[in-house]
Amino acid sequence: MACFVGSEGVRDSYDVVVVGAGVAGCCCTRELARYDLDVLVLEAGDDIACGATRANSGIVHGGYDPEPGTAKARYNVAGSKLFPRWADELGFAYIHNESLVVGFGDEDEAALASLLERGRANGVEGLSIISGDEARELEPALSPEVTCALRVSTGAICDPYEVAFASLENAVENGVSVAFDARVSQLAREGEGFSVTLVDGKVIRARAVVNAAGVRSDELHNQLSARKLHITPVRGEYNLYDNSLETHFSRTVFQVPTAAGKGVLVSPTVHGNLFVGPSAVAQDDKDALATTADGLAAVVAGAKRTWPGASTRGVITNFTGVRAKGDTHDFVIGEPDDVPGLFDIACLESPGLSSAPAIGADIAARVAARLRAGERAGFDPRREPRQRLRHMDAEQREQAVAADPAWGHVVCRCNEVSEAEVVRELHGTLPVLCLDAIKWRTAATMGRCHGGFCTPELVRIIARETGLHPSELEKRGRGSWMVSRERPDYVELAQAEGNAPQVNGSSRDRTEASAVPAPAPYDVVVVGGGAAGMAAAAAARDAGAARVLLVDREPTLGGIMRQCVHNGFGLKRFSEELSGPEFAAREAARLDGVEVWPGTSVLGIERAGGADGVGDADGANGVGGADATAALHALELVRPEGACRVFARAVVLATGSRERGFGALGIAGDRPSGIYTAGSAQALINLQGCLPGKRAVILGSGDIGLIMARRMTLEGMEVEGVYELLAHPSGLRRNIVQCLDDFQIPLHLSHTVVATHGRTRLESVDIAEVDPATRRPIPDTEVKVECDTLVLSCGLIPENELAREAGVELCGGTGGAVVDELLATSVPGIFACGNALHVHDLADLAAGEGDVAGVSAAAWAASVAAGEGAADDVLRIPVRQGEGVGAVVPQLVRADERGTVALTFRPGRVAQNVRFEAVAVAADGTETPLKSRRARVAVPAEMERLEVSIAEVAVPDHLEVRMVDAPVREVAAGVAPASKGGE
Repeated sequence: MACFVGSEGVRDSYDVVVVGAGVAGCCCTRELARYDLDVLVLEAGDDIACGATRANSGIVHGGYDPEPGTAKARYNVAGSKLFPRWADELGFAYIHNESLVVGFGDEDEAALASLLERGRANGVEGLSIISGDEARELEPALSPEVTCALRVSTGAICDPYEVAFASLENAVENGVSVAFDARVSQLAREGEGFSVTLVDGKVIRARAVVNAAGVRSDELHNQLSARKLHITPVRGEYNLYDNSLETHFSRTVFQVPTAAGKGVLVSPTVHGNLFVGPSAVAQDDKDALATTADGLAAVVAGAKRTWPGASTRGVITNFTGVRAKGDTHDFVIGEPDDVPGLFDIACLESPGLSSAPAIGADIAARVAARLRAGERAGFDPRREPRQRLRHMDAEQREQAVAADPAWGHVVCRCNEVSEAEVVRELHGTLPVLCLDAIKWRTAATMGRCHGGFCTPELVRIIARETGLHPSELEKRGRGSWMVSRERPDYVELAQAEGNAPQVNGSSRDRTEASAVPAPAPYDVVVVGGGAAGMAAAAAARDAGAARVLLVDREPTLGGIMRQCVHNGFGLKRFSEELSGPEFAAREAARLDGVEVWPGTSVLGIERAGGADGVGDADGANGVGGADATAALHALELVRPEGACRVFARAVVLATGSRERGFGALGIAGDRPSGIYTAGSAQALINLQGCLPGKRAVILGSGDIGLIMARRMTLEGMEVEGVYELLAHPSGLRRNIVQCLDDFQIPLHLSHTVVATHGRTRLESVDIAEVDPATRRPIPDTEVKVECDTLVLSCGLIPENELAREAGVELCGGTGGAVVDELLATSVPGIFACGNALHVHDLADLAAGEGDVAGVSAAAWAASVAAGEGAADDVLRIPVRQGEGVGAVVPQLVRADERGTVALTFRPGRVAQNVRFEAVAVAADGTETPLKSRRARVAVPAEMERLEVSIAEVAVPDHLEVRMVDAPVREVAAGVAPASKGGE
């Protein structure tokens, strides 16, 4: 077996050359490996599935749609029947989830009846027509306008890339050779066989050729055959949703098909996401994969007919695929009558994926018959399925980490991808030649943060394992470089460093823990080692908690502060201006007596034990003895030292926030390299010594974006400008002055990026003016700005996947937990603080909030340990946001609160001469003033707070915070005086 890059090492002759490593080519190659043939696969790209396979719906169709008697009908039904066996043999994900074809009236019902008869004529089993009500019983999110549906019990879903990858890997393990970056330029007849010429001039002779070149299969075919083919590339655009989306469909839902295709569908993926699409637009360019604003809008509009709740909310990416539509409206499979030995797999539009196994088996058998090849001795049809950390149970995790500590290092937090999985692919059967190969093979960078957290870490691991410098690493395709330069000793440092966890970069001994912790529960477990988490752990200890555990996923405590080398921290908390690492060091120095586990990921939190939420009295939950009744929460942890479960009386969630990724912004255009979140660019520069590009545009005026404008300028990059959608800056005034004005970097308010251009590396962006009233781009105001780097500073989102899975109620306004003044969430014994609760301006304030959460958690743990149980029936008063104010934290105040409560909020607009008011509102609407404060200027970028007391007030219906005229007049952005300070 051999894998090549380019033509180097490729022999001069083979029995069979397969052109194209899409799903059809890979499936055919897998079947060719069954025969005693010398097979070479030529792939033009630097990975498999670079064409239609990669941007595919992933649906295994039942076979009801193709016209009876066509190649589509024959191969679709046969391929669908093969999929379960192939999934078993090759170990790829396959879910038999059924599908529905929905109709909206009598005309559609007649069309469904025709589909039913067509499906039966094709030999499809398990078809039935059901009513709209029956369809909604199966899928409650369906539109009430649906009146009927065709139920297809044989429908299924898969991951098209994984099908192709598993098939080709199995083929290579059985002796097939593959060459990447090996584009075919010419196909010619040579005697009884063929000569295959690559773009670099290499000529390969073959006895037979399989033409699986996707949208270019007509071009190869037409070089030899007089029976000309013509393929029209058809663009299909998709929106992919986060797997935390509340609405879900378990089945694939189509609309009644038309001549253009199967229409916009709604479907789950095997990875737990939901998607809508595709559109169907013919185009001339076979390589154009840019999305369009109109196309993406049309996809959502089309999906609304099936799913009224469809919108762009929850979208984590959009993408385009190009499918090969032939003029005959059918597959072209087999040998042209005038070119024996050339085997076409052409015009493979839908249902091409469903048909691929059957087509592969058929073509391989035909090739073997023509070449009179027998079966290969020792062919192994089975491939060992990939272990995935996210799919392991507790016992499997323990065993995996014990065998290889890299399983305990989670690289991609969104999809729980371990370092072991990345390293496995880097040394796997098929070479990794680009970053996207890791993405598709492991799911790293494929989650909601879109690689914002894990890209820099992946760059480091690739350098360590392969010796590849970051500037040599490409995203996908030649020319898609990731960084413009790195420190000269980058690879040496990556290969020399270990993964030993550190506490604030020092060897100072905390309370070290073994892989298997002591059986007694912790009083408090704090999840997250940033400013708020470290403060919470220290505060819990100071408040009397005897056993406090602080866990953080990074090897060094500090959270985002580790990479914030600028000053501006500590003025409020330590009365001293510090850099981010210095601030983190001050907080870490307070952790004596706290057990610290850096490099530890929490995979889940659940109530530990009986129905009352308390541990089983007999210790069956693993805590043991009388302490079993004191452990309320069980946390599943994984780290290089081992995987284990720990128990806690109280948990503090200080998990921080993530940046809004590119996919969530809905920007149309190409998907080249060179697009980074500000935090990811900051990590590359400050932690890894890499420069992300040469000429940058920054979208969004958040503080980290402003700071990165200065940082990139100091490192030698040209920052063309900062563009802000809003009519006012999103960052603090001092950062605008120090990071933009001082460096003459322009800030363009009411402007945004509407499109990106560049098929490999980013080349330019389109900037449009924005209507301040609607916050929508103004048509025909677009200006193209050349750049090779786009840095996104478009807001932070509290990271609350653990909270959501634990059943914590979340606030739609903040994205964080709903809490009372003790920072207690809706789940007894779980507290939240810091950016996980709501996004802060200052690390100092986040740390102060951690103090409150730590004290509250310690008090809760003490009450539980004393046998007071988990009951918490105290009346809580809602806190509502009034006019001119964003979401307020806390959202609840305990009715028995006798102290002062700090209500924190952000103004909803830029204004001057205002008054902030907090009032208690009785059930009859009567208001009692609690606190008011005048402000000369109010900006959304700066948090405000009012300290109130309800001790002297009759229990109200709710509290309300608002910003009222005093008088108010809108001000031009940028004229506000210098703010209170911050980083």
